[in-house]
Amino acid sequence: MSVKIPPKVSSKVSSGNTRKKIGMPKAVKKNFTTADWNGDNEGEKVIIYGESGMGKSTLSAMAPTPVFIGLDDGGRKLLHPKTGKPLKFVQGIEGYGDVRAALQQPDLFDDYETVVIDTATELQDIAIPWMLDNISGPKGSTAKNIVDYGYNKGWSHLYDVMKYILNDCDTLIKRGKNVIIVCQSYPIKVANPGGDDFLCEAPHLYAGTPSIEALYRSWADHILRIAYIDTRVKDKKASSANNRGIFFSPEVYYRAKSRTLDRKLEVGTVVSFESKQDDSIWQYMFGEAGGVE
Repeated sequence: MSVKIPPKVSSKVSSGNTRKKIGMPKAVKKNFTTADWNGDNEGEKVIIYGESGMGKSTLSAMAPTPVFIGLDDGGRKLLHPKTGKPLKFVQGIEGYGDVRAALQQPDLFDDYETVVIDTATELQDIAIPWMLDNISGPKGSTAKNIVDYGYNKGWSHLYDVMKYILNDCDTLIKRGKNVIIVCQSYPIKVANPGGDDFLCEAPHLYAGTPSIEALYRSWADHILRIAYIDTRVKDKKASSANNRGIFFSPEVYYRAKSRTLDRKLEVGTVVSFESKQDDSIWQYMFGEAGGVE
């Protein structure tokens, strides 16, 4: 049986110019080791979401020594639930670019353990004008709105712009700072390959394609939903005992998760948030446990 050997490929083109040979990049010598993958000395990545007035900012204020990057100015009227003192915040934030500039000054947060972005829903809104000013449209044109970029390209640009924020946050996380991202709540439509699509309560971020909501959900160690406990519906009228709780275990109809709380609490547990001084969730996450429902 004869084997046909392919001819050698010349490294020169007909014009006489030398073509570079394509090969593997030069290997960088590096000594690798293994270790326990436990995130020691790193902060927690937390998303808190719920309807307006449910206490998202109040709960964030009871996290370990927080400082706020306040974007919807609701926090200016709040006092710390336990000390009665005004909240600490970063002054001079006027737009998306300022948020990134602040996050990229890690020494700014030396006196704090937790950085709170309040809210990412508002951050997404103010990111669009920054994007229009800094990212050109087709053929270098100036985009006047998000659809001027072409089919779905504007949302792809916004996805990248919002991803930059998470990259900045990750630098703080590695320095041992906790990051809490607060969001409003919004029902999104979830595609169901096995049947009808359905609605799901989620952080109010763009959930189309590509999904900013999914990007932030994947990033977070914990997604905490604040809602009423034991809501009942009769004759299309909803009622409850007016007790709020913090949900960290996911259900089909809402987003939630935790990478550590399920080691301490039974799946499906609702952590109490009965009053504005109730910091049970932080006691479970960072220290001695408080009460649960």
